[in-house]
Amino acid sequence: SQRDAHLIMSELIKTIPAQSYYTALPQLISRVVHPHPDTAGIVKAILKRVLAKFPEQAMWGLAWLKHSQNEVRADIGADIFKGAQKQLQKTENTKMLNLLVACHGLFKFIIDLAKYIPKNQNSKHLTVRPWKGDAPLSHFVPPVQAALSLSSSTKASSASGRTSEVFPAFVPRMRTFCQYVPVMSSKARPKKLTAFAISAGQRDGQFHFSDKSASYKELQQGDAGEMHFLIKQEAKGDLRKDARVQDLNNVINRLLAVALRGRRQRQRLNLRTFSVVCLSEDCGIIEWVPNTDSMRNIVSNSYNPQAAPHSLRRRGKRIANFSDHILRQNFEKCQNMYMKNGNLLDAAAMFEENCLKQYPPVLYWYFVQKFLDPFSWFEARKNFALSAAAWSAVGHVIGLGDRHSENILMDVKNGECVHVDFDCIFDKGLNLPRPEVIPFRLTANMVDAMGPTGSNGTYRGGLTVAIRTLRKNRDTLLSVLEPFIKDPVIDWKRQRAQQQNRNNNDTPAESVEAKRSIKVIDGRLRGVYNLRNPNKKKIRRTDGYSVDQEDEMSQILPLSVEGQVHRLISEATSNENLVQLYVGWMPWV
Repeated sequence: SQRDAHLIMSELIKTIPAQSYYTALPQLISRVVHPHPDTAGIVKAILKRVLAKFPEQAMWGLAWLKHSQNEVRADIGADIFKGAQKQLQKTENTKMLNLLVACHGLFKFIIDLAKYIPKNQNSKHLTVRPWKGDAPLSHFVPPVQAALSLSSSTKASSASGRTSEVFPAFVPRMRTFCQYVPVMSSKARPKKLTAFAISAGQRDGQFHFSDKSASYKELQQGDAGEMHFLIKQEAKGDLRKDARVQDLNNVINRLLAVALRGRRQRQRLNLRTFSVVCLSEDCGIIEWVPNTDSMRNIVSNSYNPQAAPHSLRRRGKRIANFSDHILRQNFEKCQNMYMKNGNLLDAAAMFEENCLKQYPPVLYWYFVQKFLDPFSWFEARKNFALSAAAWSAVGHVIGLGDRHSENILMDVKNGECVHVDFDCIFDKGLNLPRPEVIPFRLTANMVDAMGPTGSNGTYRGGLTVAIRTLRKNRDTLLSVLEPFIKDPVIDWKRQRAQQQNRNNNDTPAESVEAKRSIKVIDGRLRGVYNLRNPNKKKIRRTDGYSVDQEDEMSQILPLSVEGQVHRLISEATSNENLVQLYVGWMPWV
């Protein structure tokens, strides 16, 4: 019975190691408003214990609860912090107690910075006062993935559960924040916050500066380097989605590592992840991924040296220039051939002739010019293909959309792909005005960068391995995904503004939507291609094509791994699909 379960859990709160609860922190936080008061009380008791045991790390995960726009959750968050502080008082752990008290000022500093709108809309940087709190900044663990993740050492499972054994011991600390804060030019105007890093062993008394004001502006002797963070306020999205997807990606990385144990590509067929810490529903601090640039910028900076010196086809800048009216008009003409006239075959042919041939790919030459010796060139290109394959597999399974050229980054040091912005997930892209009808981004420039074999070489091999691994671990992935989708805190389908005052219990419609999402993901993990194109029902074709029984059956019958990979690549590179996408997605890049 439920009462017996509560009695058992009440006993296990103290006996199960705190680090075991730490791994389930997001799921526990989402249940603090459980309708059954005894269950909610047990969850709060667990969170208090975790925060008191690991205050340096757990404070970041619990921060958004305290600053929630929902008053009930905010009160519960405040109660959890007070409860942890009382436990630290009993154990006379003054340093950690002071840290929990000081963290509220640090969180407020970051939230205020995220919400600040420069008076001058064209301003490219801000000057902020140095942060000073009840505890030095160097006492805080930085909100980076390496510092907030449990150690892989076997000591982490020891009975003692000491913080030095459970978490990495030698993570650099933050000395201070730089006063100069660049403001990004994107629509949300996020800020890039820099922290000057010191080694974990340094103490406050070791800082001696001849010019104290300069110590807040630039690196000083004794600093270990810099840490960079993106401070962001989401006007419509919810950063908690990004945080949850990063949790899922870390699980998938572990599955890939086990599946590829002993193989040479084990280190490369993985997903580059980073820390996303939510300080409220709409504000957060994101770990800056170093040495990366967007796919669009990289294409823009590429050029084909074999083209004629003054040829328009020589430079990628022309391809990636979204303000080029001729380029946009050419694409929109192709698209209107289908959207207005219903002729998809002619639209695809026009897209090939007017866009792809007039703006040929140049990304192949980026690798040639960036990585000068043969070994680094070969490794970078291989990294690009394998990382793109891993992201393609995961992106298709979880329905990751909005994969325009600014949301895919590339590591300029090793060629690895990194994806950002996970707000458009679980096939939400199909609900856009111009539905995203492809399983993942695999445009002409990406295929060009993979060399003579294109998508049929390293990329196809990596995608096959990734899909096979995901399908073999279907039960594990569904058990991880189901709590995400059914999380009463996060509404995956609606905008944040529509969910702030919603009830804690799922409505029947939301329950149906959650079940539908799980069913779709389960189908993809069985080999079914069930990405339904809404345009097929909206637009009447005039080119003689009709939906036959074979097309309907293909969305029901599971494919082999190789067959699924072939179908995915065909759909992702099909001109008939690319021509239907939003012009800002830039399908020709």
